[in-house]
Amino acid sequence: MTPNQLRRWWNHHLTLSVAFTETGGIHTLRIRAAWFAFALMFTLSGWVGMMMAGDLAGARLKASITGNTEVQYYLDIISELRAQRDAEREQLRTIAQELGVLQTRLDRFNALANKLKADGILFSGTIGEEQKGGFDIPAPATVPRVEALLGEVGQVQDRADQAELALETTLAMAIRASLGSQIDTGIPYFWPMMTASYRLSSPFGWRIDPVHRRRAWHAGMDFADRVGTPIVAAADGIVTFSGWRMGYGNTVEITHKNGFMTRYGHLSRAVAKEDTRVQAGDLIALLGNTGRSTGPHLHFEVRRNDIALNPYPFIRDTRQEALELARTGRTEQLLQDLRRARR
Repeated sequence: MTPNQLRRWWNHHLTLSVAFTETGGIHTLRIRAAWFAFALMFTLSGWVGMMMAGDLAGARLKASITGNTEVQYYLDIISELRAQRDAEREQLRTIAQELGVLQTRLDRFNALANKLKADGILFSGTIGEEQKGGFDIPAPATVPRVEALLGEVGQVQDRADQAELALETTLAMAIRASLGSQIDTGIPYFWPMMTASYRLSSPFGWRIDPVHRRRAWHAGMDFADRVGTPIVAAADGIVTFSGWRMGYGNTVEITHKNGFMTRYGHLSRAVAKEDTRVQAGDLIALLGNTGRSTGPHLHFEVRRNDIALNPYPFIRDTRQEALELARTGRTEQLLQDLRRARR
């Protein structure tokens, strides 16, 4: 068809005549061919859509037109069963993903356990006799429901969390014991919160991420308190970073001897400057709510050779000392010294 022929067809009018037998009247309707083509395409697209939707949609439409309530009842049952099947498929995909993550974790801390045993740090039974035999889900006598499988996976995850935390704690304690004197070796040892009002809001290890609401590894400890609460250095060292880090917000990082580094995140303000030397207990920052944070808190990490370690075994012995210093006015003294330095 040539362009001229197409243009003439596009502007052509179709005549539709309707005759009424009772009155003998004839009504004529003229429409453009283009409008008729659009109406035809719309009708065909609806029919194709219904065909693509499947037999259930077509049967439901037919039952609705004919008023067959019994067929509609059974179609509703079929629809519910299909929805349940789709939901169970999604749950099975979730189980497969969780098992994959769990297997990776088990491989990781089994390797860590073997290393600790080879070094003579960990002995059989250290993390519990019930965990020595592995973490396999026992084969059920009957086919379990998906909900039951999810429950089993959750229980195994909890046991893996406990075992992994035990191994991480054992490793931290072994490192601390092997290096001897805390002050001379640069081991982080001083409690970083110089206040009596804080609370431990999130420990080291696996947790439900407060932002994404998914299980995620937490590489440090969180201390919740008011914005502006003093943060002190956990050991002698040199401030090697003082600024903004993605996720951490305002951050201070202090490098210590023997490959140790401490990180202090989500600060309202960094007091310590880069390339300056600090001592344990010195004021280095003020607590804040910057970066990827859901509330005012300090995120505190202990790392050695860039590997995150459980901070608690390193600093636990000075927790009471920091608390007593806060009660005797050390916190206010630090803040007053900071205010005087600003003048």
